[in-house]
Amino acid sequence: MGHMMRGGAVAAFVCDVEKRPPEVFELERPSVAWDWMRQTGQAPQGADWVRPQVLQAWARCIDEHDLPPGSDFAPRMPMHAQVCRTEHAEQNLRDAFAAGLPLMVYNLRPFLEEGNVTILLTDPQGHVVHLLGAGLRIMSAGQNLARIGVGWHEASIGNNGVGTACLLDEPVAFEGKEHFSRALHSFATAGCPIFGSDGRVCATIGMLTDRRDAAKLMLGFLRITCQLFEARLFERFCTEGYLLRLRHRNGSDTLAEQSTLIDGKILVSPNGVIKGANRSTVDLLGVNSVASIIGKAVGDVIGVSIAEIVGKSDTAGVRHLTVGRTQQHIRLEALRLDGAAQETQTPCAIQETSRAEPWRDHVLEAALQKASVLQQRDISLLITGESGVGKDHLVRRLHANGPRMDKPIIAINCAAIPRDLIESELFGYEGGSFTGARAKGKKGKFVEADGGVLFLDEIGDMALDLQATLLRVLDSSEVVPIGSHRPIKVDVRVIAATNCPLREMVKEGKFRRDLYYRLNGVQIWLPPLRERPDRMDLIEHLLACEQEGQAERKVLSDDVRALFFRHPWPGNIREARNVLRSSLAVAGRNVIRLNDLPHDFIEEAEAEAPHCVRNAPVCGADPVSTSKPGKTALADWEEQAVRAALAECEGNVAKAARRLEITRATLYHKMDRYGMRGAHRIAVKRLSNESRRP
Repeated sequence: MGHMMRGGAVAAFVCDVEKRPPEVFELERPSVAWDWMRQTGQAPQGADWVRPQVLQAWARCIDEHDLPPGSDFAPRMPMHAQVCRTEHAEQNLRDAFAAGLPLMVYNLRPFLEEGNVTILLTDPQGHVVHLLGAGLRIMSAGQNLARIGVGWHEASIGNNGVGTACLLDEPVAFEGKEHFSRALHSFATAGCPIFGSDGRVCATIGMLTDRRDAAKLMLGFLRITCQLFEARLFERFCTEGYLLRLRHRNGSDTLAEQSTLIDGKILVSPNGVIKGANRSTVDLLGVNSVASIIGKAVGDVIGVSIAEIVGKSDTAGVRHLTVGRTQQHIRLEALRLDGAAQETQTPCAIQETSRAEPWRDHVLEAALQKASVLQQRDISLLITGESGVGKDHLVRRLHANGPRMDKPIIAINCAAIPRDLIESELFGYEGGSFTGARAKGKKGKFVEADGGVLFLDEIGDMALDLQATLLRVLDSSEVVPIGSHRPIKVDVRVIAATNCPLREMVKEGKFRRDLYYRLNGVQIWLPPLRERPDRMDLIEHLLACEQEGQAERKVLSDDVRALFFRHPWPGNIREARNVLRSSLAVAGRNVIRLNDLPHDFIEEAEAEAPHCVRNAPVCGADPVSTSKPGKTALADWEEQAVRAALAECEGNVAKAARRLEITRATLYHKMDRYGMRGAHRIAVKRLSNESRRP
């Protein structure tokens, strides 16, 4: 009977396909193929349907991962124990990428904003350890996809750019219905593994967007980004021995002008053994992989020993040679490294750097570096970012290191002053010019800041009529106090800041377009705390600052660190400082524990957490250690959640479905998948019999 039904469905499906115009069929091939797979339960055969890479991925999902065709699985947050492990993985990655990620934030911000793109950094297993942009926050369908800690494993949610790249250790991208899971059909995903100098994957960088036709573009972008990351990783572990740089030679035997991104690099120990290499070396030398040359003598791989290259200098040398396998003409440079040896470190098991070193705020340094150049050229600055990210701190650092450091800096919060008073605060007034005015009048902030800097915080809250007056002052460098007709010449550098989306406000007519472009010479964005790759280091730094001068210092417990790691921090750095101050005052011992934290702070974390995490049936349990053979951690968690909901609702499927926030049909499907339907009938019958007993 089942075969007849399937055959009928397939026949009807084929008839429907045959009725479609050829051009429509060409456009909808992935959609047609996915619908075929959903109805037949089999991956389609032949490259006429979809790309071979997609066919292979779908076949793995069905045959190896045992995922049901037509599934609706999305990346989910693991349970508490896994979140803690993810935090430690993020700690290791953060140490390696601490300087690179903040710079990446600033360079990519316009792209992320315009394209509604989120960049994900995952550990080798596919757990998100950092994200940039978070453009999908504005989309309800994508809110749970871009979260720290969620898993993108192909075995759990089907093929996707991130999880499949982790599985295959190669760049991949999928768009729309090329994804096995229905939950990802509205998106394009791409992923590219980041290789350490020992040839093993140490992280994966991925991209997610609701522009489903952007997969190929994202993949090309990720390839370049991975090269940048791998170059930084390589430099981090080049400490002792020799660094060999390999480049193509042109016909005149001189060094061609080439980007360092395509240079081959080999790290050789003092005794001539290869310790690491980058992927460009593989192409230049024609070897199978980086891993295949690790541990070999450099002379056996390139045909020339270190001694022959450096000669008598023992510090640097250059040789021209022809590589046997590829017959490519190579210029090889050798440079002696004098750094301290780190024999125990490998790029895939990244060790934590010493905590004794002074902490560096790479985000602030990157912003200062960019803004300082602009200050010298007198270009307007607009600083944007959520409330509490440190915009005022950045402005004061700019002033302290800028050309006007000897002149005053005057700050005014446009949102904190009543509308009818802000004009007098900015421009001043003559004595007796209005009721309540001082007899001698008052200087305005512009006059007070003459020769220095005027910081207009929360500029987005300024009234429209006052915006016009401000624009005139900025253009003329003259202010006219209230009640006066005599303009006063001022020399003021204005820096504005806001947490409002000014560009959207301009479109809605809530902010003047001409003033926006006058203030927005260059925009500097400060990321929220939850998006900072060094957020835990920053919190530890704030904790140390709050305890400066104290003999005994308190530390954070592992549970508190895990909570801080996954907390959304809507109040950002300001909130973090207040939470630490409160916790330090309450904690009676040398360790700050969960019960020392403010109650509303913990509630805030629970309110922001996904429903599936808050209602996890076995809190603190390790789903990996308890999962059955052949099952993924996500499937095991889902089975536990379904069993727990049915138990709590005493077998009532409708109530259990409402508790899980799914339909009854979906719940029945999950019960069938985990073999619960028969056991459920027996349990319901038993409960019914017990209820009839006197």
